[in-house]
Amino acid sequence: MKLLINALSARRGGIFTYTLNLAKSVADSDIEVQIGSPPLLANAIGETALSIDVAHLGQARRLLWEQTVWRKIVRDFSPDVLFSSANFALFRSRLPQLLLMREGGLFNPYYLKHVFPQLSLKAQATTVLRRKVMIRSVRSATKVMFPSESLRDWVAAWEPSVAETGIVNHYGIDLSRFPMSPTRAPLDERALRLLYVSVYYPHKDPCTVSRAVSILRDQGISATADITMDEQECRLWSSGPPEYAELRRAEKRGYIQLGSVDYDSLKQRYHNASIFVFPSISETFGFPLVEAMACGLPIIAADTTINREICGPAALYHAPHDPESVAQRVHELATRPDLYSWLSSEGRMRAEKMFDWRRHLNKTVDILRDLGRGQS
Repeated sequence: MKLLINALSARRGGIFTYTLNLAKSVADSDIEVQIGSPPLLANAIGETALSIDVAHLGQARRLLWEQTVWRKIVRDFSPDVLFSSANFALFRSRLPQLLLMREGGLFNPYYLKHVFPQLSLKAQATTVLRRKVMIRSVRSATKVMFPSESLRDWVAAWEPSVAETGIVNHYGIDLSRFPMSPTRAPLDERALRLLYVSVYYPHKDPCTVSRAVSILRDQGISATADITMDEQECRLWSSGPPEYAELRRAEKRGYIQLGSVDYDSLKQRYHNASIFVFPSISETFGFPLVEAMACGLPIIAADTTINREICGPAALYHAPHDPESVAQRVHELATRPDLYSWLSSEGRMRAEKMFDWRRHLNKTVDILRDLGRGQS
């Protein structure tokens, strides 16, 4: 079987790692593959990569490029199956296509009600346009793969055909890179270290964490928080600068620590923390939740459908946008060592059972093979 993968958006972050892992899995099979990749990823993948740089194109030009130039590349390679890993499919293609949907905010009703109205008019227009193109992509794909049931259900509310074409295949992580902490100790209210791993987007709500820390300190609990966001990320959104200014004030008071962290250093951050706090109200999957569970770090997460889908009973949940609720949950963990210990072990077991990246990748390859057999 010949497989062509459109991974042109995999420039950094989770989708970069995802594509690299997928490339390794396919390389170990009998599938002939070519992967359209940005230059940095192409260098990491090696000989099966087709290096293409489209980062300079705006969204409209990028859409036109993919429906014209990319179409010619597809025709020249003549694959049996096309896998598009970034929300957008090739329109009116006769090839079997697997489309990975990995953007949830455009369809999440909670996001659309509480975050969308706060976006700039330009960002709102972009959101509407992207959603229309993504819906058309869903209609053009043979199968649509979703990393969560929540995302599938949100998209199905806009495009009912997903009931026939949608497949849920939870993402996973390399569990060997996030081992259980060997030194996880009971909580000490004199030194609570909260951790929030994320990049900044308007729905990430980092100020809820800093405000919760302030509440805890007013109650005599010596809490601090490590929030892995930086100023450059915040500048990309209209809501970012005022939120970053609030975070900086908390940092100057010694309540929190800001700054991005490279992937190789994440494990130690999880091991050094006391509690993982995740106030984000809109996720497609939530890799940090799985990483924290794998490391045995107890979690307090916003009470959303996706967070509950990923963590299940292996987390405590707080009311969204409510720092008082976060502080109450922290206090509950700090005063119940039995609960703290249970969440730690339950989280690791859940990560091992449900979110091993090899399971996800093996299922993805099986889906692609099924599409290829349907073509033959």
